[in-house]
Amino acid sequence: MKKGTFENTSGFAQISLLILIFVFCALLCIILLRLQMPLTSGMREADILRITLIIQDLIIFILAPLLAQFLIWKEPTKKALQLTVPYLPVLLWGLIAITSVSPLIDLLNTWNQGLHLPESMKGMEQWMISSERAAEVTTNTLLNTDNWGGFMTNILVIAVMAGIGEELMFRGVLQKILINWTRSIHWGVLCAAIIFSAIHFQFFGFLPRMILGMVLGYLYVWSKSIWVPIAAHTLNNALTVALTSSTFNKEDKLIEVASGTPNNFGYILIGTAIFAFSMWRIWRFYQAQSALNE
Repeated sequence: MKKGTFENTSGFAQISLLILIFVFCALLCIILLRLQMPLTSGMREADILRITLIIQDLIIFILAPLLAQFLIWKEPTKKALQLTVPYLPVLLWGLIAITSVSPLIDLLNTWNQGLHLPESMKGMEQWMISSERAAEVTTNTLLNTDNWGGFMTNILVIAVMAGIGEELMFRGVLQKILINWTRSIHWGVLCAAIIFSAIHFQFFGFLPRMILGMVLGYLYVWSKSIWVPIAAHTLNNALTVALTSSTFNKEDKLIEVASGTPNNFGYILIGTAIFAFSMWRIWRFYQAQSALNE
């Protein structure tokens, strides 16, 4: 097929194509994981998980969106995915925004985890709790390392590769399709954020992850560069890895304080104010750039 074969098709057709590519890459990933099983026999479970995530990120979240954008848009990949070098102040404001919104995200996470479904949906709630606990066990196994090599590998896999892959998929391709389909930036950002959160299958963290997805979505639109949400996503995940108590440097008092700080409304208010100001500065850049292009 030629580049941009599906450019003039409907949004539904483009979403369907993206799903087909996603499923194909997922099946390819499963095959590769099965083939590498003999090579990983005898390895520690955490190392096997890291290899699994590397293959998953490369095939499902990097290869899939690259294939999708090739078939959907005729313009060069650099332009289609906005792989342009970001304006440095905008990049810095994006990193400040993702850091300062963390106290609010933590509060929403605490609130979300306390929600309960109606009694008639008790079975579904128990399934959700079981899924959440299984994901927590996997995460703890991955993060529990006693050396710098394991720690840096976690940063590479959980922060860098996940940041690149998930932003290419959910913001670079999916969000762009949804914005064009709905003819609305806000609806496109919201729908992409909902899908981004839902696909993680961690239901008691759905709301905070959706809000995070919306922040990353607006960073992409307003900065006009995929590298801004990639950098913000990478920083957010890297902080999660570094501040998790099961990392090898868990005796570090700074990490203990940071990871054990309760939801303090003072920090939340200050962080939210800094976040709002940072996003406003990025939005002003977007407005200025849009005015120049008119």
